[in-house]
Amino acid sequence: MNLRAIVWLLGCVALLMAAFLALPALLALALGDAQSARAFALSSAGSAAVGALLWWRFRGSIRTRDGRVDFHRREGLATVGLVWLVCTALGALPFVVSGFMRSPVDALFESASGFTTTGASILSPARIDQLPAALAFWRALTHWVGGIGIVLVFVVLFPVGGRSLFRSEVVGVSREASLQRVRDSALAVVRVYVALTVLHVVALLFAGVSLLDAVMHAFSSLATGGFSNHGASVAWFSSWAVEAIIIVFMIAAGMNFSLWDAVVRLGPRRAWALARANSELWLYLGLIAGATLFCTLVLWLWGGSNGDPASNLPDYSHILTAFRDASFSVSSIQTCTGYATADFDRWPDACRFALMLCVFFGACTGSTGGGIKILRVAILAKAALAAVLGFSRPRALHPVRVDGAVLGDDVVAASTRYFALWILVALGGALCLATLGSDLETALSAAVVCLNNCGPGLASVGPAADYGHLPDLSKLLLAFLMIAGRLEFYAVAVLFVPGFWRR
Repeated sequence: MNLRAIVWLLGCVALLMAAFLALPALLALALGDAQSARAFALSSAGSAAVGALLWWRFRGSIRTRDGRVDFHRREGLATVGLVWLVCTALGALPFVVSGFMRSPVDALFESASGFTTTGASILSPARIDQLPAALAFWRALTHWVGGIGIVLVFVVLFPVGGRSLFRSEVVGVSREASLQRVRDSALAVVRVYVALTVLHVVALLFAGVSLLDAVMHAFSSLATGGFSNHGASVAWFSSWAVEAIIIVFMIAAGMNFSLWDAVVRLGPRRAWALARANSELWLYLGLIAGATLFCTLVLWLWGGSNGDPASNLPDYSHILTAFRDASFSVSSIQTCTGYATADFDRWPDACRFALMLCVFFGACTGSTGGGIKILRVAILAKAALAAVLGFSRPRALHPVRVDGAVLGDDVVAASTRYFALWILVALGGALCLATLGSDLETALSAAVVCLNNCGPGLASVGPAADYGHLPDLSKLLLAFLMIAGRLEFYAVAVLFVPGFWRR
């Protein structure tokens, strides 16, 4: 294990973080907010100082004396796991230095939620409305940087050891990094991500949203994060057009980015042919459509207050109102974005359960969305069916196919192992939260949504609530679950295996 090279790379990432921290400082100066400008300037300077020290002290460590790169998959895994921990710590600095958050644990939770694109917050809606513009921009920027992957950005700027980093950061069952040049693949993802962000900003501007609001919500939507600078979230705009635009881009961000790259490289016609043959994409879109239709009908038949002004329930006596809230909530939860226009925790249990299933399935592989991922769920379902068929015809072959291709046993086993690990971690996290004082519904939903990087859960962590009331140990546990879920366990788990660090 080349520990010196890992530390050198962490120094480079700290320098990169210093550059990101300087952006809100410039915004605060432009808006005349001296206190926020000072907080971000100090945070940026501190990050730069640490980064420069590590970079200078361990420079050249990534290569051997004869010029060969001494950086492999094991170092890549360690670097990815440590990068997210380091960036969470550095990202928490402005919240503490500015004085807006007095608790370092709260700041770490908010930072972890931002970089992992979870969107869970310890801030109440009233506190979110009190956020200085620079801090609100930083929350959105952590989403955008985390969505594209801190390490992915790092690979583009510092391609040394890039293959190991790229394959450790880009999670899922795809092994595309071994088939293409790593830097070209990374640049393709960045190009699509930036282009969609710009389109999202322009669309929101045409819908009448201010420039700062448009940029911050584009950052959150494309990263499937969910942080808003308004306590009422997207409901603050009270606009069908804004909600429709955000729905489109949330769904787009939940798709595999290789499909969007194909549109750029191959043209719309070839890209459409690829999309038609992609079963994961159609299952993803079908789940969103089906869950939206189901929730719309349940809400309409339920009616809520049914127009009674004395009731404290929402009025779903009109099917268009039910469709509006259902379509936005389903798109937000399925992609694990976490925006809210309605308090779905007050909906009928059938709708609440359907939304938790959406959290469980999540978005597509190769996207910024969270969840177990649609392709894994499909592989698990087909593997289960093959196992059942094997009992009826034990001598026959029952291969697992995806898009006409037979999957190897190693791919099926990898999906099965991941699902088993997800269940163990989710239940273990829920048990710990319940032990620390949370009720069962809160504990289970909080563990699931944080592990799947979604944000709003049920009960006391619902879409109209926050995580600020939880004890510090619960917040630290949930922050760890966010990072573990974002990196799909392995890059974090190996950090705690003693044998992993031995030469």
